[in-house]
Amino acid sequence: MSAPAQASGSRGRVLRWVLTIVVAAVLWVWLLRHANLSALAQQAGRLPAWGWCAAAAGLLGGHALRAWRLQREWRHIRHASLWQCLRILLLHNAMVLLMPLRSGEVGFLWGVQREWGVGWGAAGVVLLRWRLQDALVLAFLAVLLFLPLPWSVRVLLAAACALLAWVSLPTLWGWLLARTGRAGAAAPASWWGGFPASVANWTLKVIANGGLLAALAGIPWLAGLRGGLGGELAGVQPLQPPAGLGTYEAGMWFGTALPAHWQAQVVSAALAVHAFSLAVALLAALVTRLPLPTWRGGEKIAP
Repeated sequence: MSAPAQASGSRGRVLRWVLTIVVAAVLWVWLLRHANLSALAQQAGRLPAWGWCAAAAGLLGGHALRAWRLQREWRHIRHASLWQCLRILLLHNAMVLLMPLRSGEVGFLWGVQREWGVGWGAAGVVLLRWRLQDALVLAFLAVLLFLPLPWSVRVLLAAACALLAWVSLPTLWGWLLARTGRAGAAAPASWWGGFPASVANWTLKVIANGGLLAALAGIPWLAGLRGGLGGELAGVQPLQPPAGLGTYEAGMWFGTALPAHWQAQVVSAALAVHAFSLAVALLAALVTRLPLPTWRGGEKIAP
Protein backbone atom coordinates (compact mmCIF):
# COMPACT_ATOMS: atom_id res chain seq x y z
CA MET A 1 0.00 0.00 0.00
CA SER A 2 1.37 3.43 -0.94
CA ALA A 3 2.19 6.09 1.65
CA PRO A 4 -0.69 8.42 0.58
CA ALA A 5 -3.17 5.53 0.86
CA GLN A 6 -1.86 4.64 4.33
CA ALA A 7 -2.12 8.28 5.43
CA SER A 8 -5.67 8.50 4.09
CA GLY A 9 -6.64 5.30 5.94
CA SER A 10 -5.16 6.62 9.18
CA ARG A 11 -7.05 9.89 8.85
CA GLY A 12 -10.27 7.97 8.21
CA ARG A 13 -9.80 5.85 11.36
CA VAL A 14 -9.05 8.91 13.47
CA LEU A 15 -12.10 10.71 12.05
CA ARG A 16 -14.37 7.73 12.89
CA TRP A 17 -13.01 7.61 16.45
CA VAL A 18 -13.51 11.35 16.93
CA LEU A 19 -17.04 11.23 15.52
CA THR A 20 -17.90 8.27 17.75
CA ILE A 21 -16.66 10.08 20.87
CA VAL A 22 -18.57 13.24 19.94
CA VAL A 23 -21.82 11.35 19.24
CA ALA A 24 -21.53 9.39 22.50
CA ALA A 25 -20.79 12.52 24.54
CA VAL A 26 -23.72 14.46 23.09
CA LEU A 27 -26.13 11.58 23.64
CA TRP A 28 -24.99 11.02 27.24
CA VAL A 29 -25.44 14.70 28.08
CA TRP A 30 -28.94 14.48 26.63
CA LEU A 31 -29.74 11.25 28.48
CA LEU A 32 -28.54 12.47 31.87
CA ARG A 33 -30.51 15.69 31.49
CA HIS A 34 -33.77 13.83 30.83
CA ALA A 35 -33.47 10.69 32.94
CA ASN A 36 -35.64 10.40 36.05
CA LEU A 37 -33.75 7.79 38.04
CA SER A 38 -35.84 8.08 41.21
CA ALA A 39 -39.04 7.25 39.31
CA LEU A 40 -37.20 4.39 37.62
CA ALA A 41 -36.16 2.92 40.98
CA GLN A 42 -39.77 2.97 42.17
CA GLN A 43 -41.03 1.34 38.98
CA ALA A 44 -38.28 -1.31 39.02
CA GLY A 45 -39.17 -2.17 42.62
CA ARG A 46 -42.78 -2.78 41.63
CA LEU A 47 -41.85 -5.10 38.74
CA PRO A 48 -42.26 -8.73 39.88
CA ALA A 49 -39.32 -11.11 39.74
CA TRP A 50 -40.97 -13.18 37.02
CA GLY A 51 -40.87 -10.14 34.72
CA TRP A 52 -37.09 -9.92 34.98
CA CYS A 53 -36.79 -13.69 34.58
CA ALA A 54 -38.99 -13.68 31.48
CA ALA A 55 -36.90 -10.94 29.89
CA ALA A 56 -33.69 -12.82 30.70
CA ALA A 57 -35.14 -16.04 29.29
CA GLY A 58 -36.03 -14.28 26.04
CA LEU A 59 -32.52 -12.85 25.67
CA LEU A 60 -30.84 -16.15 26.49
CA GLY A 61 -33.18 -17.97 24.13
CA GLY A 62 -32.02 -15.67 21.34
CA HIS A 63 -28.38 -16.49 22.07
CA ALA A 64 -29.20 -20.21 22.04
CA LEU A 65 -30.85 -19.84 18.63
CA ARG A 66 -27.75 -18.11 17.26
CA ALA A 67 -25.62 -20.96 18.63
CA TRP A 68 -27.89 -23.47 16.87
CA ARG A 69 -27.42 -21.50 13.65
CA LEU A 70 -23.64 -21.74 14.06
CA GLN A 71 -23.85 -25.47 14.77
CA ARG A 72 -25.86 -26.05 11.61
CA GLU A 73 -23.60 -23.82 9.51
CA TRP A 74 -20.39 -25.78 10.08
CA ARG A 75 -21.78 -29.28 10.51
CA HIS A 76 -20.04 -30.31 7.25
CA ILE A 77 -16.65 -29.77 8.94
CA ARG A 78 -17.18 -31.52 12.25
CA HIS A 79 -19.82 -32.23 14.84
CA ALA A 80 -19.80 -29.47 17.43
CA SER A 81 -21.89 -29.43 20.57
CA LEU A 82 -24.38 -26.65 21.15
CA TRP A 83 -22.39 -25.65 24.24
CA GLN A 84 -19.23 -25.15 22.18
CA CYS A 85 -21.12 -23.04 19.66
CA LEU A 86 -22.63 -21.02 22.50
CA ARG A 87 -19.14 -20.35 23.86
CA ILE A 88 -18.00 -18.98 20.51
CA LEU A 89 -21.04 -16.80 19.93
CA LEU A 90 -21.27 -15.37 23.43
CA LEU A 91 -17.59 -14.41 23.32
CA HIS A 92 -18.16 -12.83 19.90
CA ASN A 93 -21.18 -10.98 21.27
CA ALA A 94 -19.21 -9.73 24.30
CA MET A 95 -16.46 -8.43 22.04
CA VAL A 96 -18.99 -6.59 19.87
CA LEU A 97 -20.47 -5.02 23.01
CA LEU A 98 -17.20 -3.97 24.62
CA MET A 99 -15.23 -2.80 21.58
CA PRO A 100 -16.13 0.42 19.71
CA LEU A 101 -17.09 0.84 16.06
CA ARG A 102 -18.23 -2.80 15.91
CA SER A 103 -14.59 -3.91 15.77
CA GLY A 104 -15.56 -6.86 17.97
CA GLU A 105 -16.97 -8.62 14.89
CA VAL A 106 -13.48 -10.08 14.48
CA GLY A 107 -14.31 -12.28 17.49
CA PHE A 108 -16.43 -14.52 15.27
CA LEU A 109 -13.64 -14.98 12.73
CA TRP A 110 -11.13 -15.70 15.46
CA GLY A 111 -13.47 -18.10 17.28
CA VAL A 112 -14.30 -20.41 14.38
CA GLN A 113 -10.71 -20.35 13.15
CA ARG A 114 -9.36 -21.27 16.59
CA GLU A 115 -11.94 -23.97 17.32
CA TRP A 116 -12.36 -25.60 13.91
CA GLY A 117 -9.60 -24.29 11.67
CA VAL A 118 -12.04 -22.44 9.39
CA GLY A 119 -10.28 -19.97 7.10
CA TRP A 120 -10.82 -16.28 7.73
CA GLY A 121 -12.22 -15.79 4.23
CA ALA A 122 -14.87 -18.51 4.58
CA ALA A 123 -15.79 -17.32 8.07
CA GLY A 124 -16.06 -13.74 6.81
CA VAL A 125 -18.46 -14.79 4.05
CA VAL A 126 -20.71 -16.55 6.58
CA LEU A 127 -20.63 -13.57 8.96
CA LEU A 128 -21.50 -11.21 6.10
CA ARG A 129 -24.46 -13.39 5.10
CA TRP A 130 -25.69 -13.52 8.69
CA ARG A 131 -25.45 -9.76 9.08
CA LEU A 132 -27.36 -9.23 5.85
CA GLN A 133 -30.02 -11.65 7.07
CA ASP A 134 -30.20 -9.76 10.39
CA ALA A 135 -30.61 -6.46 8.54
CA LEU A 136 -33.42 -7.98 6.48
CA VAL A 137 -35.26 -9.19 9.59
CA LEU A 138 -34.89 -5.79 11.27
CA ALA A 139 -36.24 -4.12 8.11
CA PHE A 140 -39.31 -6.39 8.12
CA LEU A 141 -39.94 -5.63 11.79
CA ALA A 142 -39.56 -1.91 11.07
CA VAL A 143 -42.21 -2.14 8.35
CA LEU A 144 -44.58 -3.88 10.77
CA LEU A 145 -44.00 -1.61 13.78
CA PHE A 146 -43.07 1.83 12.46
CA LEU A 147 -45.08 2.59 9.33
CA PRO A 148 -48.00 4.94 10.15
CA LEU A 149 -50.47 2.80 8.22
CA PRO A 150 -53.29 0.40 9.11
CA TRP A 151 -52.09 -3.02 10.25
CA SER A 152 -53.56 -4.73 7.20
CA VAL A 153 -51.48 -2.50 4.91
CA ARG A 154 -48.33 -3.08 6.97
CA VAL A 155 -48.76 -6.85 6.76
CA LEU A 156 -49.30 -6.69 2.99
CA LEU A 157 -46.21 -4.51 2.53
CA ALA A 158 -44.12 -6.84 4.69
CA ALA A 159 -45.36 -9.82 2.65
CA ALA A 160 -44.49 -8.03 -0.59
CA CYS A 161 -40.99 -7.24 0.72
CA ALA A 162 -40.57 -10.88 1.78
CA LEU A 163 -41.58 -12.10 -1.70
CA LEU A 164 -39.17 -9.66 -3.34
CA ALA A 165 -36.36 -10.82 -1.05
CA TRP A 166 -37.16 -14.48 -1.71
CA VAL A 167 -36.88 -13.96 -5.46
CA SER A 168 -33.90 -11.59 -5.65
CA LEU A 169 -31.54 -12.11 -2.74
CA PRO A 170 -30.17 -15.59 -3.57
CA THR A 171 -29.24 -14.37 -7.05
CA LEU A 172 -27.67 -11.18 -5.68
CA TRP A 173 -25.73 -13.21 -3.10
CA GLY A 174 -24.37 -15.52 -5.79
CA TRP A 175 -23.33 -12.49 -7.85
CA LEU A 176 -21.56 -10.96 -4.84
CA LEU A 177 -19.67 -14.18 -4.13
CA ALA A 178 -18.60 -14.39 -7.77
CA ARG A 179 -17.39 -10.77 -7.73
CA THR A 180 -15.35 -11.35 -4.58
CA GLY A 181 -13.89 -14.63 -5.81
CA ARG A 182 -15.53 -16.63 -3.01
CA ALA A 183 -18.00 -18.60 -5.14
CA GLY A 184 -17.76 -22.24 -4.15
CA ALA A 185 -15.37 -21.49 -1.27
CA ALA A 186 -17.96 -20.69 1.38
CA ALA A 187 -19.82 -23.14 3.55
CA PRO A 188 -22.37 -25.16 1.53
CA ALA A 189 -25.35 -23.33 2.94
CA SER A 190 -27.75 -21.41 0.75
CA TRP A 191 -28.51 -17.75 1.25
CA TRP A 192 -31.38 -18.76 3.53
CA GLY A 193 -29.26 -21.05 5.71
CA GLY A 194 -29.91 -20.08 9.32
CA PHE A 195 -32.52 -17.46 8.40
CA PRO A 196 -35.28 -18.90 10.65
CA ALA A 197 -32.90 -18.63 13.62
CA SER A 198 -32.30 -14.98 12.76
CA VAL A 199 -36.04 -14.28 12.64
CA ALA A 200 -36.64 -16.01 15.98
CA ASN A 201 -33.62 -14.38 17.63
CA TRP A 202 -34.56 -10.81 16.77
CA THR A 203 -38.23 -11.37 17.53
CA LEU A 204 -37.37 -12.70 20.99
CA LYS A 205 -34.94 -9.86 21.64
CA VAL A 206 -37.40 -7.14 20.64
CA ILE A 207 -40.17 -8.72 22.72
CA ALA A 208 -37.89 -9.18 25.76
CA ASN A 209 -36.40 -5.68 25.74
CA GLY A 210 -39.58 -3.99 24.51
CA GLY A 211 -41.75 -5.71 27.11
CA LEU A 212 -39.32 -4.77 29.88
CA LEU A 213 -39.23 -1.16 28.62
CA ALA A 214 -43.03 -0.98 28.65
CA ALA A 215 -43.22 -2.40 32.18
CA LEU A 216 -40.56 -0.07 33.60
CA ALA A 217 -41.74 3.10 31.85
CA GLY A 218 -45.46 2.41 32.23
CA ILE A 219 -46.11 2.86 28.51
CA PRO A 220 -48.33 0.86 26.14
CA TRP A 221 -46.94 -2.52 25.16
CA LEU A 222 -46.86 -1.68 21.44
CA ALA A 223 -44.86 1.48 22.15
CA GLY A 224 -42.47 -0.66 24.17
CA LEU A 225 -41.98 -3.01 21.23
CA ARG A 226 -41.27 -0.06 18.97
CA GLY A 227 -38.75 1.16 21.51
CA GLY A 228 -37.10 -2.25 21.70
CA LEU A 229 -36.74 -2.29 17.92
CA GLY A 230 -35.51 1.30 17.88
CA GLY A 231 -32.72 0.38 20.28
CA GLU A 232 -31.63 -2.53 18.08
CA LEU A 233 -31.68 -0.39 14.94
CA ALA A 234 -29.54 2.23 16.68
CA GLY A 235 -27.20 -0.51 17.92
CA VAL A 236 -26.24 -1.64 14.41
CA GLN A 237 -25.11 1.80 13.24
CA PRO A 238 -21.38 2.14 12.46
CA LEU A 239 -20.57 4.96 14.92
CA GLN A 240 -20.85 2.90 18.09
CA PRO A 241 -19.20 3.64 21.43
CA PRO A 242 -18.42 0.60 23.62
CA ALA A 243 -21.63 -1.28 24.46
CA GLY A 244 -23.62 1.22 22.37
CA LEU A 245 -24.00 3.39 25.49
CA GLY A 246 -26.01 6.43 24.52
CA THR A 247 -27.00 5.44 21.01
CA TYR A 248 -29.09 2.49 22.21
CA GLU A 249 -31.06 4.57 24.71
CA ALA A 250 -31.66 7.32 22.17
CA GLY A 251 -32.90 4.75 19.67
CA MET A 252 -35.32 3.38 22.24
CA TRP A 253 -36.76 6.81 23.00
CA PHE A 254 -37.20 7.80 19.37
CA GLY A 255 -38.57 4.35 18.55
CA THR A 256 -41.46 4.67 20.99
CA ALA A 257 -42.72 7.73 19.08
CA LEU A 258 -44.45 8.96 22.23
CA PRO A 259 -45.23 12.60 23.14
CA ALA A 260 -42.55 14.64 24.90
CA HIS A 261 -44.10 14.28 28.39
CA TRP A 262 -43.11 10.57 28.35
CA GLN A 263 -39.46 11.39 27.76
CA ALA A 264 -38.17 11.16 31.34
CA GLN A 265 -39.83 7.79 32.01
CA VAL A 266 -38.75 6.24 28.72
CA VAL A 267 -35.15 7.48 28.85
CA SER A 268 -34.72 6.22 32.41
CA ALA A 269 -36.29 2.87 31.59
CA ALA A 270 -34.12 2.57 28.47
CA LEU A 271 -31.00 2.94 30.62
CA ALA A 272 -32.21 0.13 32.87
CA VAL A 273 -33.19 -2.15 29.97
CA HIS A 274 -29.83 -1.62 28.28
CA ALA A 275 -27.94 -2.30 31.51
CA PHE A 276 -29.98 -5.45 32.10
CA SER A 277 -29.43 -6.70 28.54
CA LEU A 278 -25.68 -6.09 28.82
CA ALA A 279 -25.52 -7.85 32.19
CA VAL A 280 -27.32 -10.93 30.85
CA ALA A 281 -25.07 -11.14 27.78
CA LEU A 282 -21.78 -10.59 29.62
CA LEU A 283 -22.63 -12.89 32.51
CA ALA A 284 -23.68 -15.61 30.09
CA ALA A 285 -20.36 -15.20 28.23
CA LEU A 286 -18.49 -15.43 31.55
CA VAL A 287 -20.34 -18.60 32.57
CA THR A 288 -19.43 -20.33 29.32
CA ARG A 289 -15.76 -19.53 29.97
CA LEU A 290 -15.68 -21.06 33.44
CA PRO A 291 -13.72 -24.33 33.75
CA LEU A 292 -16.73 -26.54 34.40
CA PRO A 293 -16.22 -30.23 35.32
CA THR A 294 -17.24 -33.03 32.97
CA TRP A 295 -18.34 -36.61 33.59
CA ARG A 296 -17.17 -39.81 31.94
CA GLY A 297 -18.38 -43.27 32.87
CA GLY A 298 -20.14 -41.89 35.96
CA GLU A 299 -16.86 -40.38 37.23
CA LYS A 300 -16.43 -36.67 37.72
CA ILE A 301 -13.36 -35.28 35.93
CA ALA A 302 -11.76 -32.05 37.11
CA PRO A 303 -11.49 -29.29 34.48
